[in-house]
Amino acid sequence: MYLHRYRIVLSSRPAMNERRAAAFLRERIQLVCGKRLPMVTDETPPSDYEIVIGKTTREISDGLKIDRAPDRLWEYEIRTVGSRTYLAGLGVPPEPDSSYTTAYKLLNDGAYGTVFAAYRFAEDVLRDPFLFSAYEEPPYLPDVEIAADYRVEYTKAALRAERPEPIEGAALYSVQSSEILNWNMGCTILKTAQGKLIVIDGGHAADAEHILSVIEQISAPEKPVVSAWFLTHLHEDHYGVFYRICKEPELASRVTVERFCCHLLEKSFYTELSKEASAANAEPLETLLGCENAVGAKLCVLQTGDAVDVDEMVVSVLHVPDMADAKNMNMNDSSVILKLQIAGKQSVLFLADAEWVCSNDLLKNHADQLPSDVVVVGHHGCGSVSRECYEKIGAKLCIWQVGNRFWYSDNGEGLNTHNVGVIRNRCILEECGIRSSRFLRDTNRILALPLPIRI
Repeated sequence: MYLHRYRIVLSSRPAMNERRAAAFLRERIQLVCGKRLPMVTDETPPSDYEIVIGKTTREISDGLKIDRAPDRLWEYEIRTVGSRTYLAGLGVPPEPDSSYTTAYKLLNDGAYGTVFAAYRFAEDVLRDPFLFSAYEEPPYLPDVEIAADYRVEYTKAALRAERPEPIEGAALYSVQSSEILNWNMGCTILKTAQGKLIVIDGGHAADAEHILSVIEQISAPEKPVVSAWFLTHLHEDHYGVFYRICKEPELASRVTVERFCCHLLEKSFYTELSKEASAANAEPLETLLGCENAVGAKLCVLQTGDAVDVDEMVVSVLHVPDMADAKNMNMNDSSVILKLQIAGKQSVLFLADAEWVCSNDLLKNHADQLPSDVVVVGHHGCGSVSRECYEKIGAKLCIWQVGNRFWYSDNGEGLNTHNVGVIRNRCILEECGIRSSRFLRDTNRILALPLPIRI
């Protein structure tokens, strides 16, 4: 049935974020379909063709069991039952706290996921580039329909179970976190045309089981052999998986890593000089540098100008951090910047978590090497290199390794209210000529892209 025949249903006592989800969806449907949908509460008798937002009594009448829990705040489901479609966050409000100590604490009403479900619905069903409304008009689709089998399950269980689409020949896989849904992580897996593997970073320690399962799937039926595992910098959302491989023999037994390639600074940077300095950084630093004893991986200390060849792929090093900048840079700016060349057919620039120190060095000393076909957006989009740097890169397509909270810049109190860097970078990249259809992200699923990537 056409979407303009539906109505929106809310609880008679909706949470703030359920109200936000309903208001957002009603507005976007009106823009795309040309019809302002009626909005009623669940005290109104049920009828055909309803979009049900959040927790309502409609679940009971449809015999629907939606499992909500305190630890599921960032998860959501979209289900179509007959002619009724449910958008349901899976969190619950925390226990009331009678002590009022600050007016600035984030409001957790348990319904964050319902808002993300509304955003997902707008993108999937309405094909609405609402995040880019300053640059792109929404489509006019008066006869758009909700597919009878439309269902989305954005949960830890579903993400853990996901495996990449099989790709014959060379491929790039960008894998999102299945465990820490309110954050970002960097994990890129490259497969050469001959089936050899390269990993860049790897992700959170909590994601080790999932990432290894993905690597095994890509390598199947052979036991995975990673020809080169690159680490860009010492942040847990980048080093965590390899760290656990080094620490846990059971995980290490599942993969062979031939080379571990990095440029980690002196211990004093991580424990004393960095703006994030902590004595706790010493242990992972020592574990990673001890990878040869732990897992038999040859430690390769990268320098600017180095190139690592694996079959038709060449990974070049454009920038490594320098202790001379130690007092000026944070951990993000201690990133190694890598550029992948694929048999002369395509280039991909990996900006890691680069910020201003990296950006200035790239423009001053490596400007002629910056132009690239594809760019993996710096620091998950959360404020990274300068506009001038992105202009010099001149990419035609960008890859974002970013979770829902940051992509929509919504921490529970409004679209585009959470992280100014993400908002700014979307605008910068649009103004550099990359349209929203060429923003590829691993937010909701594993990105599985044949190489060279079709642009």
